[in-house]
Amino acid sequence: MLSTVQANEITYELHSLGWKAFQSLCSTIVSEIWGQTIQTFFDSQDGGRDGSFNGEWIKNGNESYSGSFTVQCKFTAKSNAVIKLSDLVDELKKAERLAKRGLATNYFICTNAKLTGINDEEIRSKFESIPELKKCTVYGSERISQVIRESKRLRMLVPRIYGLGDLGQILDERAYDQAREILSSLGDDLNKFIITDAYRQSAKALVEHGFVLLLGEPMCGKSTIAASLSMGALDEWGCSTIKVRDADDFVKHFNPNEKQLFWVDDAFGPTQIDWSSAINWSKTFPHVNAAIHKGAKVIFTSRDYVYKSAKKYLKESALPVIKESQVVIHVENLTKNEREQILYNHIKLGNQSKSYKKKIKPFLPDVAIHEKFSPEIARRLGNPLFTKDLTISKSGLSNFVTKPLDMLCEVINTMDDSCRSALALVFIRGGTLPSPLNATDEEKHAIARLGGTVGDAIKGLESLNGSLLINSIRDGNYFWHFKHPTIRDAFAAIVASSRDLMDIYLTGAPLDKLFSEISCGDVGLQGVSVIVPLSEYHIVFNKIKTFDTTKWFNKSSLCRFLSYRCDKDFLSQFLTEFPDFVSKLYIGAYIYANSDVDVFIRLHEFGLLPEDDRVRAVASIKDLAIDIPDSGFLRDSVKGLMTHDELSDILQLVQNTLLPNLDNQIDSWQNNYNGEDEPEAYFEDLKSALEDYKREFEEIEISCSQIEKALTRIDQIIEDLKNEYSPEDDDGFWKRGGDSATKNIESRSIFDDVDC
Repeated sequence: MLSTVQANEITYELHSLGWKAFQSLCSTIVSEIWGQTIQTFFDSQDGGRDGSFNGEWIKNGNESYSGSFTVQCKFTAKSNAVIKLSDLVDELKKAERLAKRGLATNYFICTNAKLTGINDEEIRSKFESIPELKKCTVYGSERISQVIRESKRLRMLVPRIYGLGDLGQILDERAYDQAREILSSLGDDLNKFIITDAYRQSAKALVEHGFVLLLGEPMCGKSTIAASLSMGALDEWGCSTIKVRDADDFVKHFNPNEKQLFWVDDAFGPTQIDWSSAINWSKTFPHVNAAIHKGAKVIFTSRDYVYKSAKKYLKESALPVIKESQVVIHVENLTKNEREQILYNHIKLGNQSKSYKKKIKPFLPDVAIHEKFSPEIARRLGNPLFTKDLTISKSGLSNFVTKPLDMLCEVINTMDDSCRSALALVFIRGGTLPSPLNATDEEKHAIARLGGTVGDAIKGLESLNGSLLINSIRDGNYFWHFKHPTIRDAFAAIVASSRDLMDIYLTGAPLDKLFSEISCGDVGLQGVSVIVPLSEYHIVFNKIKTFDTTKWFNKSSLCRFLSYRCDKDFLSQFLTEFPDFVSKLYIGAYIYANSDVDVFIRLHEFGLLPEDDRVRAVASIKDLAIDIPDSGFLRDSVKGLMTHDELSDILQLVQNTLLPNLDNQIDSWQNNYNGEDEPEAYFEDLKSALEDYKREFEEIEISCSQIEKALTRIDQIIEDLKNEYSPEDDDGFWKRGGDSATKNIESRSIFDDVDC
């Protein structure tokens, strides 16, 4: 596992630089970081001086040196070398000669070797015994690594050092740039943002818990609040902000030595539940928890119905703050002043004509108090693309607010071929289209059926930029994506209602995208993009036949799809098309995260699972319950795989075989600890299993006693293993403006000057 939740400071493999590059690094440190312009010399004729200058050096504002200065680099190719006085015999001779000539009043030694306190004292004493040499300072590898860690400017000036230590350094810098790009692409929305109670609650949760989960309906402003908090972190809190896409991204970018804020938009799926994302986040929660303890801040957003579906797959015990710091944004709870200010900002600062603003002004108070009002509605009213066919009247505006998806579908349907082709390409690519465009033959055929060409689609992409689409940078590359998830919802509704467009989508979209967008039959999945009818199942089967399921992540994606997005008819036909599929399924640890288990469960629910395969699955579950131990079989859905006697047999085995021998189990876990993972994260699965067993045997005193004793021992082991850390104190930024009182002035309508 990745060791990303350690508190150890980053060190750099300076020995791999080579002497010349190390000398160049030291020169940069002195000149750029310590502020001294030094003279460097030709390599083989430096006269015993790698660098020098003459004058006064005021260091850290309270320590000054004056006279002549000589900087000497001492490089070693050995990674664990420790510098001693005996290693500096030649340098002593040089120092004596230079001091006599008045060239070394102050003598600095920079080395990539390690420096102990005793050796430092001995070296300084010997050099300072030279009559004309007043001050000797030695910088070892630890001090030089510290300078590198503390200075982004130095890392920029000498970029090679990124490859000498934690590779996360250079990845993080790129991620920070990406975050700035994403935030700047939201600039038009952010300059219309107002401080609401939901924002204040979010900031409060972030301060108190280091974590906030923003839940709400579509279009309620979750992402804008997250963007505002993130922008504040970048601008005023001095915090590096990273917008991560998934759990693996979080683990890769977390760095305990830097102050970070992570923004995870639509954490568990953009428009419907993404089971893989939910399970991966559940496995990563211990790392998130450890990161928060190290001072990181984390923001999750999710549609409320998506989170509700994801909850049963999340091990919330591994991230306790997820229960304590949820901010549910109910747009109906926005105050009258907040609604009016949001609407005013979008109309006033939008790109509508002055005549439009003047015409709509009398109706704005009614729009603001409409029960279906949302920040996204306000944004659309401020953009002429969405209002070109709007009838500005009380009934026309009421219909616009009441049926936002219908209105958006109408906007898309009335677009020219180039714009619809552009939207279709983004949709076919699962919402992320690389830029510049390089369309496949199938995609070219698809947009041709819509009446467009590649050239038309490129024009459409540009014309929709900032309204329905956004072009932003990610990992150094540009991509087109939907401005808001509801735009994907609308296009999906159009696709679902058209047989021709459905064929285009099913044929042209990559299979891994289909797995997260469609359902085969109506399985009651809320927010699904396309429901594929029975008559189109053959298209999906043909694409699956070309899918390389020897790769574990492909097989896992297929299993999740079969388990949650397919009805009985599809699964029955699937088993006919792929008769050997079930026999190749395997149940391994951990059951809650094993996609093969979900297929067994789904097939069993529909009466499609052969009895021999069911018995084989139960046998694997039984072994895991004792050997790991894995308590995942206690989930209600997994229990459904077993008969009453089989479940009782496993529980009896846990009680009589595992619990009396927990010390041996704990010893095994402790012996396998690699010293790199965060101890709490490493032992989380073991503790979670024992706590599950404790609940199961709560009426059996001896079993509870055995488990409590084991949990106490595990906690002690964790304390012994943990690196000491002190989470950074919050500097108060997040509380800015949180409790300020405002006066409600009702004598004049806020919309009076909206058209000025």
